[in-house]
Amino acid sequence: MASELNEEELEPKRAREVIASEGAQLLDLRGDDDWVEARIAGAVRADDDIESAVESLDEDRPVVVVCADGKRSGVLADDLRERGFQAATIKRGMKGWTQKGLPTLPREAEEFKGPG
Repeated sequence: MASELNEEELEPKRAREVIASEGAQLLDLRGDDDWVEARIAGAVRADDDIESAVESLDEDRPVVVVCADGKRSGVLADDLRERGFQAATIKRGMKGWTQKGLPTLPREAEEFKGPG
């Protein structure tokens, strides 16, 4: 059962806890280059169609929204709360996440080589 999300902005370590062990969904608003470079495991990328991504969310589970620095994600989290979702952002976005040394994919030591 998902926990109740009472915060509107989460410290990165708290966001990790909410995502990893409390059943929250993670929606990433960043572009292709940023997504390929580093992303949080389990994140769903919104691409350019944020509305479709929102429609795919489970209204019964909390949502954590992330962007590069926490600004755009704050706007979407506000909108999600108005629609009845429990939604929060990660303080300082992916910058805050990586500054805290939290894990991302692909892992820093790995380099994607591609086929053949």
